[in-house]
Amino acid sequence: MSLATLYDIHQASLSTWAEVDLKAIKHNLNKIKSLAGRHTEILCVVKGDAYGHGMVKVATLLDELGLGFFGVSDIEEGKILRRHGIKKPILLFESTLPAQAQQIIDYNLMPTVCTLEMAAALNRYAASLGKRVDVHIDIDTGMGRLGVWHEEAFDFVKKVMRLLSISIKGLYTHFPVADTNQAFTRKQIKILYDLVRRLDQHGLVVPYIHAANSMGLAGYHTKILNLARPGLMLYGLSPTAQLKNKINLKAVLSVKSKIVFVKNIRRGQGISYGHTFVAPRNMRVATIALGYKDGYLRCLSNKSAVLIAGKRCPVIGRVTMDQIMVDVSKLASVKVGSLAVILGTQNRNAISADELAGHAGTISYEIVCSLGSHLPRVYKI
Repeated sequence: MSLATLYDIHQASLSTWAEVDLKAIKHNLNKIKSLAGRHTEILCVVKGDAYGHGMVKVATLLDELGLGFFGVSDIEEGKILRRHGIKKPILLFESTLPAQAQQIIDYNLMPTVCTLEMAAALNRYAASLGKRVDVHIDIDTGMGRLGVWHEEAFDFVKKVMRLLSISIKGLYTHFPVADTNQAFTRKQIKILYDLVRRLDQHGLVVPYIHAANSMGLAGYHTKILNLARPGLMLYGLSPTAQLKNKINLKAVLSVKSKIVFVKNIRRGQGISYGHTFVAPRNMRVATIALGYKDGYLRCLSNKSAVLIAGKRCPVIGRVTMDQIMVDVSKLASVKVGSLAVILGTQNRNAISADELAGHAGTISYEIVCSLGSHLPRVYKI
């Protein structure tokens, strides 16, 4: 049985699903490699279940393509990848607790270290096994979240390097305003550069220096960074509108559903909870099997649209837990079982994650994480 036939069978059994285009990931990875250049290695960020795209499937594909590093949020995500056969280095971006040192080492994960207490716990357990544990240190150059404040970082790194069962493999920072404040971001890069140079002068050499998330990779070029950690771009999402046309990325995630009911509505009749939409004329309305339990945000009520037969059909009334209503009055023919595209392209018309994010007052990350993580996935190879 062909892969196309299996895809058709799976799709036929679902009323609502997310499609993940693995060819698009390959395409985007090639674009990322071109941006990064020959001398920069790639750490693919697959945290948040690969931004809702399915961490195991995505990481397995990237592993087969020869990627050398993976980045996840926490220990549980790292353990899942290890259980599914990923043997490459896995960096934990989230700060961990000293009590978790044993799990980290037992699963051969690479923690981010921000405190001497965590470093000491890792050192003790690694020493008891006769091992060395690889770590990265997060330097706070202005994010104000995790990390050792940059003015204290030199002394901190020196102290961690004295621990014989710990090997510092990387130093990194994070850009909070790379898309809005270039001067601040360049100052962060300089702070990191000055720290690395000072460490080098004292013979304290760290192999990997990184800060370039998708926006950093696309918008800033510097010789100091030798490891890029793209997330957003890998999934075909542009970090800014200005870069969208400059970088030819392909959207990876689409969301599709089927119409489960069609009815005529008279003028003056209210739709959904609270009657926030009242029919201004006689209308034909379709109900689609998708709601906020599936990650379609309630704040999209009366704002967004779906594609049916390639035409934009407005969402009317409040989004409910498991259904939305759309105006199909302008369609020549619509019936139960007809396909609706919630996110993606149909007949050259498109609804993007950026569009939905604009309606919801959020960012595209939240849109794909919400929709992708809640729905059954179908993978296109």
